[in-house]
Amino acid sequence: MPRLANVFLAITLLLAAALPARAELQPLPDPQLRFETGMHTAGIWHLSLSADGKLMVTASDDKTIRLWSTDDGRLLRTLRVPVGSASEGRLYSVALSPDGKLIAAGGWDAYYWRNYYSTYAGHYVYLFDATNGKLLRRLGPVPSVIYDLKFSRDGTRLAAALAGAAGIRVWTAPFEAKPAYDTDYADSAFDVDFAPDGSLAASSDDGYVRLYDPAMRRLAKVMVPGGPSPRGVAFSPDGERLAVGQIYRVGLDILSAKTLAPLVKIDTTEFNNTDLRAVAWSPDGKTLYFAGGYTDANWSYPIIAWNDGQTRRLVDRERGPAGGINDIKVLPDGSVAYVAFDPSFGIFDSGGSLRMVRNQITADMRNKYGGRFFNSADATKVWFGLKMGSVDPWLFDASHLTFAPSPQVPAGFVEPTVNTLPVEHWTNEYQPTVDGQVLPMGTAELSRSLAIAPDKQSFLLGTDWSLTRYGADGRQVWRDYVQSFVWGVSLSVDGQIALAALGDGTIRWYRMSDGAELLGFFVNTGDHNKWIAWTPTGYYAASAGGEDLIGWHFNGKSWDDVPDFFPVSRFRKQFYRPDIVQLVLKLHDEASAIETANNLVSEKLQEAGQSSSASEPPKEGDTGIRGLLPGIVEFAEDSLVIETDKSDIVLHYRLRSPSGRPITRVEVLIDGRPVTSRAAVAVDDTSDAKTLALNVPPRDSDVTLVAFIGDQAGVPVSMPIKWKGASIAQKKPRLFALLVGVSNYQNKDLKLGFPAKDAEDFAAALKKQQGVYYDEVDVKLLVDAEATALAIQVELARLRKKSTPDDNVIVFMAGHGYTDAAQDFYFLPTGVDLAPDMLAATAIDGDIIRKGLARIPGKVILFMDACYSGNGIQGNTSMVDMSGLANSLSDGANLVMFASSTGREVSYESSQWGHGAFTAALLSILADPAAYGSDGKLSISELDEELTSRVEKLTDNKQTPVMTKPGAVKRFFLAAL
Repeated sequence: MPRLANVFLAITLLLAAALPARAELQPLPDPQLRFETGMHTAGIWHLSLSADGKLMVTASDDKTIRLWSTDDGRLLRTLRVPVGSASEGRLYSVALSPDGKLIAAGGWDAYYWRNYYSTYAGHYVYLFDATNGKLLRRLGPVPSVIYDLKFSRDGTRLAAALAGAAGIRVWTAPFEAKPAYDTDYADSAFDVDFAPDGSLAASSDDGYVRLYDPAMRRLAKVMVPGGPSPRGVAFSPDGERLAVGQIYRVGLDILSAKTLAPLVKIDTTEFNNTDLRAVAWSPDGKTLYFAGGYTDANWSYPIIAWNDGQTRRLVDRERGPAGGINDIKVLPDGSVAYVAFDPSFGIFDSGGSLRMVRNQITADMRNKYGGRFFNSADATKVWFGLKMGSVDPWLFDASHLTFAPSPQVPAGFVEPTVNTLPVEHWTNEYQPTVDGQVLPMGTAELSRSLAIAPDKQSFLLGTDWSLTRYGADGRQVWRDYVQSFVWGVSLSVDGQIALAALGDGTIRWYRMSDGAELLGFFVNTGDHNKWIAWTPTGYYAASAGGEDLIGWHFNGKSWDDVPDFFPVSRFRKQFYRPDIVQLVLKLHDEASAIETANNLVSEKLQEAGQSSSASEPPKEGDTGIRGLLPGIVEFAEDSLVIETDKSDIVLHYRLRSPSGRPITRVEVLIDGRPVTSRAAVAVDDTSDAKTLALNVPPRDSDVTLVAFIGDQAGVPVSMPIKWKGASIAQKKPRLFALLVGVSNYQNKDLKLGFPAKDAEDFAAALKKQQGVYYDEVDVKLLVDAEATALAIQVELARLRKKSTPDDNVIVFMAGHGYTDAAQDFYFLPTGVDLAPDMLAATAIDGDIIRKGLARIPGKVILFMDACYSGNGIQGNTSMVDMSGLANSLSDGANLVMFASSTGREVSYESSQWGHGAFTAALLSILADPAAYGSDGKLSISELDEELTSRVEKLTDNKQTPVMTKPGAVKRFFLAAL
């Protein structure tokens, strides 16, 4: 990366000098699809801690800044800067002020690349208010990429290390005046650190460490003995010593913090004299910690603790980092925090145990070549390992929208061809060749992967930041700049579709003729392997709970505006189009897929007497996607947590509507369930902070606000409430249940075997919990002839009146379901009429179910078993898109949903079990003491794990149930022994 930055800096400076000045350009206005998983999805470069060690901030290649609680790893806030394509907006540096109130971040600024022709070119440091996320100001411009940022220990100064011989800058509070600087550098500055007395040290790739006094006068400049590539610098707590880490060369050094004279040379031969770039001191100054790209014999990345020549290793072989450690910091209690490139972060306690960790949740696409990356002949199916190489192999099928484990490579699958043309030096080398000729590519760009076309007339080369098609003679045909390393490439048998495995955890499909991207696929390996697939304009298909893995990033209108981000679920009606996703690879063109799918939808809806809801992709402008943006609510508190010993509190918040449409209401939830505020919730569009009075429970909880424009829910925002008052004994909750089972339909062709019995036996099992986990169990059973559309809707309405926020509510629905061409779900009651023009009138619309459950104040669990084989409907396949159903029902309702299967899987029933597989597993769990864990209570997460394993075992892996749970809903219990 350093070499890359220097090369681009030189090129762009030449361009800027050669071209006439032009007006400053504002951020890229087009919305951009980005990932959002609640965790970084690309390498984490730096971390910073508040002085009390309670807050940690991280910066990543994924272009986000994230603020965390060090107690439990909880994400407190995500901050964004303006971004562009490729590297524009990557964040390499971050600093948290000692009081935890300011966050400074910088890196590969989109501003520079947007304005590099003009006299305005430059990079900026973005300074945020950590409490409310507002951008306070931008510091700069500076001439180059920002590699490191540090606040002084009193928070009054901020130092920046810059790439490309641009030196360092130091701003002084209130960070409004021009900075002090030193540009006497021959290469990139990489790390800076402040001593307790305000002195400053900086390391550089020119081989020198420099020392400055508090007035920014240089006191010393030395080439450290450890080698010419110093990286991390860290002053000891007493300000007497300076530790210096190294990359590429041998040795670690401890220097005098007053003169930079060498004090101690640390022998690193024990660690293979390798990359040990990050250094940090213990609070008492007795122990020096260091880490980096060094791996031990078990391929683990340890942190080394050095004390007067003695070393020990902080390592966790199961949960520790799987990539190089980029930065470490020590908390006041002596625990050690790290961030790594895999990406992951964690904290080792002072005893060396990993007490908190957030591991990589992206697929590890490294080494996807040489028998480790396969695809079907038409490239619609791809087989790859979720871990490096082919470890933990899975199969994604874009034609059927399934993603499942696949221990063996399926028959007929092909791997990349690499030996039919004389292409050499392509595996992790800088100058790959064809027939001895060096291929044209970027300076310092490593080649990573190769696939030769079946006709041997061209080949694909994947590198650190591009995918390029070359002719057999080495001439470039096309070149795509991509988001990350291209670890694997492959081709369809006819050579028309290319696949690439990228370092951001995605599989991407490209049209071989011109390099146009056709489809992307991403899986969150840390959350039940939830996945999403999308086209370039944002049409998508997703697993249950997977649709929020990507979203639309909107840069602000000016560089001083904080960008907005909206998950694609906010635009489900416009963009949830699995039919388009299934067609795009077959037709090799997104526009053709859209047209074909829309025509098919129109035909089917006309048959049903409905108008088509299919449309072209939203266009930019007042009537485009910006006109669809939901309302935004933001807390206007002066802290990240509310501490109270009183039940009556007052919250402050602000509203805004990026689309200009009026916000119609604000919904208030406690622990994910709706409550009524004690004062009207204002929805006027002024920028002034508004207040609401709220009664909170006498326990720790979360309050969530959601802004609505009509029925369109905005992105929820949550604030933790820490209860400081007297503890109050919690009485047992009550349970209210509505259980619906339809086996005998009036239409005899729809008959099923066990839904009615499933509902009856589940009711009996729940009643056994009265006096055990529940103070009262109230069950309403509707089976067969009783399960009319009217009866079901009436009982849903009654649940709202019965329950309170302290109660549990269970709704169980078993029978037939149907998803129509417009992706609308219907549950089929006993008297449903399947005639195309009668279905909507006689079935229960899924939106009615969602709205009914959304208004229930208690904790709501929905069990939906509505995807039996399509007897009497259409063949022997499920007519329900269970993934789409799960996502749509949980949207805005904040309920926990257990779906009997995923995607278009069939739900099985058998006389051998006497039930459907889903209910058979559910009943066995409730009756099994081993499922309740050591506390004797069955949580929703425990139920999720048990249901998955038991249903898969019953059905020989043909059916996989799934749970969806919005983030605002806390873990709670369903039953007890």
